[in-house]
Order: sequence, then structure tokens, then C-alpha cells
Amino acid sequence: MKTERICAVFFSPTQGTKRYVEGIAGRLCDHYEVIDLTRPENREKEYFFEETDLVILGAPVYAGRLPDVKGGIFDRLHGSNTPVVFTVSYGNRDYDDTLLEEQRLCEANGFVGIAAAAWIAPHTFSAEIAAGRPDEADEKQLDLFAERLKALLSGEASGRRLTVKGNEPYRDGMKMPFHPSADDSCTGCKACVSACPTGAIDPARSRETDAEKCIDCLACAKACPSHSRRILNPMFEGMVKKLEAGIKGTRREPEFFFV
Repeated sequence: MKTERICAVFFSPTQGTKRYVEGIAGRLCDHYEVIDLTRPENREKEYFFEETDLVILGAPVYAGRLPDVKGGIFDRLHGSNTPVVFTVSYGNRDYDDTLLEEQRLCEANGFVGIAAAAWIAPHTFSAEIAAGRPDEADEKQLDLFAERLKALLSGEASGRRLTVKGNEPYRDGMKMPFHPSADDSCTGCKACVSACPTGAIDPARSRETDAEKCIDCLACAKACPSHSRRILNPMFEGMVKKLEAGIKGTRREPEFFFV
């Protein structure tokens, strides 16, 4: 396969997916293009790719699905028989149908899947679940994945269709009934406004959150220098404790798929 340009394309509110996507791209070449679809203004643009491009695509897993963002996160990407590597990152529970959803969406828009991977990143809701991932072992897995990808790219296109895990119809997504807000320690610095990938925080009322736009990625909470933003809700706190009890002590490993 002839590759003239490599593009790292991702939606990554808390940077876990970004690390994996750029980790792959950086192992394939010294210079690659970055399209950060976390930024709302970037999702308003149309992007066109050629057959000689290679796209490394990444998104986080939210309740077993792609993030439910108005307008979609990958809907304005247009391929022309363009080879793509699908990746997702998840917080140590499962990625369910997300990788398949990503594949179906992008292959319908002119992309051809040649490889895929499911990676583990810190859980959005708990600093204790998958803490420190990607770690040294994950970096070695990135090395292995990139080496196999290089070997694949050095040969001719096989014509085989990529097969990944997942089910159709996809599992139902989940809209959380609670969202982060700031307490009285908020200094009004508006770091949360800049961090929010969906424009759910009005700069004029930055302690509040628009429940219709919020996807509960908690990028705002992680960006807050005074630790003022969080979800204060007994139901949420109970859910987090249940998650920690169920999956904190289990180490999930990356999974790879190739044509």
C-alpha cells in the first residue's frame, strides 16, 4: 500500500484516546497531521481524504457506544477508498459495540478498515479505575501493534474485510441523569469552558452545565484548577463505588484486529 500522508484523528475529552492515536501515528512516521475533533469548531468542518492517506481514528467508549454528540463526531470525515485504523479506548469495563459502530459509520463514508484496536485508559468517573494507563506494558503493546501495521502497509492490499467485535443492533446508549457543576470554591477562571467539548458551559454562568449538551465526559472537572467542578449526587457516588468494586481490581488488556 502506498501511503503519502498519515492523519491522527480523534475525539478525546480527557486525552486518553489522544495518547493512543498519536502513539500509533508517531511510531509509523516522524511527521503526521492531527485533527482534534474534541474541539467543537473542528467538528463543523468537512474533511476529505485520499486513497494514499492513512487515517488513525480514535474515540472513547461511553456506556458501550460512541459518544452521543450533536452532529456526530466522525460524520464529516469523507474517504475515497482511504485506509483507516479504528481505535477505541475504554475504562476497564468493556468496549461492547463501539468499535463496530465506528467501523460501520466510517466505512459507509468511503473508508476501508485495515486494522483496529481497543485500548484501556483511566475511567472517566474514577481516578482509581485503570489508573496510570497507558503504562509500560501498554507502550510495548503499542510497539507491537505499530510493527504489525507497518508490515501490513508494506504489502499489497489484501481485499479482505476487517472483522471486529461487536453486535448489531448496537446496545442502547445511556443518558446520565446527573451532570457536573461548580461549588462556591469556583474562581471563575473558565478553564472548564475551554475544556468542554460540547459547549455545555456558558461563560456567563460557568458554574452551571447545560444538561442537554453535556455528555458527562468530566473534562471540565479534570481541567478545574480549584477542583470546584464535580458531580455531587448520591446516585452517582453509589454508581462509582459499585464500578470500583466490580472492575478496579481487574486488568483488561488491549485487543487487536487486522485484515
